[in-house]
Amino acid sequence: MCRPPQKNAPKPPLPSVRTTALFVTLYILSGVTQPLLMEVAAIHGLADKRCQLYMLFYYAGTAGVSLFSGSDESLSWTTTAKTAFVAAIDIVAQTMNYSGATLAGPTIFAIVYSSVTVWCALFARLVLGRRMTIQQWTAILVVFVGLGVTGLATVDLGPDVVKGTLLVGVGSAMHAMMYVLSESLMNNGKESVSSAKLCGVYGAVAFTAYFAWQVFYTSRHFVQLILEPMKESGTTIAMALAILLSILVMNMLHSATFFHTVKYCPGGSTSAGVMKGLQAALVFGATSIAFCNRIGGSEMCFTEDKLVSLFIVVAGVIMFARATDIQTRKSQGGYEDILSEVDISEVEDGRQFTV
Repeated sequence: MCRPPQKNAPKPPLPSVRTTALFVTLYILSGVTQPLLMEVAAIHGLADKRCQLYMLFYYAGTAGVSLFSGSDESLSWTTTAKTAFVAAIDIVAQTMNYSGATLAGPTIFAIVYSSVTVWCALFARLVLGRRMTIQQWTAILVVFVGLGVTGLATVDLGPDVVKGTLLVGVGSAMHAMMYVLSESLMNNGKESVSSAKLCGVYGAVAFTAYFAWQVFYTSRHFVQLILEPMKESGTTIAMALAILLSILVMNMLHSATFFHTVKYCPGGSTSAGVMKGLQAALVFGATSIAFCNRIGGSEMCFTEDKLVSLFIVVAGVIMFARATDIQTRKSQGGYEDILSEVDISEVEDGRQFTV
């Protein structure tokens, strides 16, 4: 229930560097499983892009984070409304991303999705006023070049792959905006929100929206768009539930570690976006092992074009991470809450996220 936040409430202690490092590692590894699980759902007839059944379980995992956090924190109506607005942006973004992933394949999805790095940096500059060094902007340019290699390579793979690539490109930019707005909400000087609470409210709003879609649309087409494709692919009810529950559990882990990373990792949303490049590298290897020459076409395999693109993207990500680390150490003198990266006078002047 929403009620005005307590004033002058003591701030909880910051987690240790080791704890945040563990969360970051789990964030990266859980992110690798998501496009793979979506591909498994598609193989078993569960990924119809009109029904979006898999996204219901995806956001059920996000909403479930607050159930295990033990937090009794309350939010004001204003902050709740802002969180709902952020969730609405991400509903559109993730629908585009994972619909595009089923068209373009996990490897192309991983490369283009890593452009979140670039968009986070740009939006953090615009929304949070975060200053960028020349080295950081150079690294972002390198990432753009790597993504361009992937874009050119998809032209010969057919219209569906091109369409999927474009969907993921636009969806990644919108998803990055969610990163930055979430960071702003969690580090608002007037009402700072815990990562678990924001995750729970955000997930509950998105889950409610997808549940409504299942009631008003999917229920009327369930046999044609879900049960018949399941039958054709030999998928049992037990198998379908296992796949969908796997999506739920892995996204619960990914959501919890994501919001912790954004709130406490130096660089906040920008650093979280940079880690998408590392996820891309791991998704490449996992997809090639699991799906190449088994299903789909060359979009499932580790080709020379993708290798070149991967090297360029990862190089840009490493450059950005190194430049960000140097900047953070100079400006903060060590590990601190990311709010200190934004000038306190800017926060007081209202440069945090407002609707």
